[in-house]
Amino acid sequence: MKKIAIFLMTSLLLFGCGNDEKAKPAERITVHIEKRSNGLAYEQNQDKPFTGMFEGYYRNGYKKAEIHFKNGKQHGTAKLWYENGQQSNEANFYEGKLEGLATEWNKDGSKHKDRIFRDGKLIGSMD
Repeated sequence: MKKIAIFLMTSLLLFGCGNDEKAKPAERITVHIEKRSNGLAYEQNQDKPFTGMFEGYYRNGYKKAEIHFKNGKQHGTAKLWYENGQQSNEANFYEGKLEGLATEWNKDGSKHKDRIFRDGKLIGSMD
């Protein structure tokens, strides 16, 4: 559980960091978000916790992430993709906690694992 949540939040912080190679287009994001010491996500240079959707894209144009926030916490469906365009993760969050089904896929598109969460706690796993 923590692995998925930490991965999603860490992914947010890293999207803006890329090489300055001139031959490739830059990775792009729809909004710059930062996680602050209180554990909430804020749009850069804002004092109010972020509500909205974050999207990140790879240099090749494929989507990298789509993560929804409400009052600075992940809320709703969060999706991540591999650079080849294949979805890697999908999880649901309610007020910052994993809730319901969380699925992981391999790079080739085959399902790796399904997990079920309630109130942020793992209650079941299907490998």
